[in-house]
Amino acid sequence: MPRRLIHLLPLLLALAAPAHAQPSPSATVERTGDAIVFRGRIEGTAAAKFRELLREPGVGRLVITSHGGLVDAALDMAEAVADHALDVEVPQACLSSCANYVFPAGRKKRLGHARAVGWHGNMAHVLYLQQTGQASWSEPEIESARRLERREQAFFRRIGVDGFVCWFGKIAPHNVDEFYSLTAPDMARFGISDVTVGDGTPAAGAPELIAVDPP
Repeated sequence: MPRRLIHLLPLLLALAAPAHAQPSPSATVERTGDAIVFRGRIEGTAAAKFRELLREPGVGRLVITSHGGLVDAALDMAEAVADHALDVEVPQACLSSCANYVFPAGRKKRLGHARAVGWHGNMAHVLYLQQTGQASWSEPEIESARRLERREQAFFRRIGVDGFVCWFGKIAPHNVDEFYSLTAPDMARFGISDVTVGDGTPAAGAPELIAVDPP
């Protein structure tokens, strides 16, 4: 299987994980001042803790560091972010389902550095790969992908974002192997607005920064 598809395998394997699965040891969700600080993998228990803390008064921000996780759980979080008009801050990394759903759901978005958000595909991309014969998954996996694709498309319509932002960098002329980032102006072309970028230093292995219109 081509290298650019490797990251989609965990994405599909996650489809069958139960919503009540225990969080990874690195997943922490806590209230700090007017912010909920989320660190770690997005899954059912951690997303439920986030929604529980949102019931407390005075929450205005989500500060998140996550390499992604379960699609349903990430959409649960994203819908709650949109419902409560939270600002989203990404000090270092928001990748995969965090980038696809949680980050664009924010009212205002603040990045610690220019490569803090990284995309590598979504459910629409999975279905595209199956339809074009570039990958092949089982019928139960594809049925799960279809269900999630309907949910993600409904969410993107709600927040006014073009979901193609999640996977255009994986196809020609870009053909990015792993994760990619975008500048704030290029994010705005897909409907992701109100993004400010700090001058922090990306960690080693941060996503590749690409342009919508390559030179």
